[in-house]
Amino acid sequence: MKKKNTLICLAAALSMSLNTFAQIETDEDYDDGLGLYYDEEEDTVQKPKHKEYKNMLHVQYSPSQYHFDGATPHLHFQEFSMGWAHIFQVEEEKPYFVELGLQAKYSHSGGDDAHQHAKYSLLTFRVPINVSYKLYLSSHRDIALAPFAGVYMRATAVAHEKLGGTKTSLLDHKKANTTGAEWEWAQLGWQVGLRMWWQRYFVGVSYGRDFPDDSKLPQIHECGVHVGVCF
Repeated sequence: MKKKNTLICLAAALSMSLNTFAQIETDEDYDDGLGLYYDEEEDTVQKPKHKEYKNMLHVQYSPSQYHFDGATPHLHFQEFSMGWAHIFQVEEEKPYFVELGLQAKYSHSGGDDAHQHAKYSLLTFRVPINVSYKLYLSSHRDIALAPFAGVYMRATAVAHEKLGGTKTSLLDHKKANTTGAEWEWAQLGWQVGLRMWWQRYFVGVSYGRDFPDDSKLPQIHECGVHVGVCF
């Protein structure tokens, strides 16, 4: 009888052990499965993606100086322009950009005593190429500072001097003008600036000038302020 009772006790203990082990295995499987679910959820949830615009339009005001060779005083011009640029993002999720654009500019000067108060009017086209970098100031990336720098090619389509009722083309080297210089219709230059972005709108300041070359006159030095919108 004693031996029989011992066997019954061993059987009961073994049964309890098996039940406990099974319960532990079930809990571990449940925990593992729950953890796997969380991992899968983290991997599949998409984060909101910031939109970088591909095009921008802007208008600019530029008080500029036109420099000439020798003792000829420089001329002050008031310039107004409108421009467009296409924006290329160098690498996805990286705030490096290349801007390729086209700008049309109207320039006017009333002259001064040194230039016999002649009036000047110009129509110029520029092709700027800039590289820029955005420094985001908010977690939503809707506010940013963007320094930029680049080069441009400038082409003068129309350039007139009006003196005493007579209008002369400054691009006609056969005719004299009050600046005493032969105006070149094309030139290369460089520019730097800084923009403040807010969502799709921006405002910026810039400085640019022609590459120094005494054989290509006038040499233009330009300060500018611009505002624009992206789309």
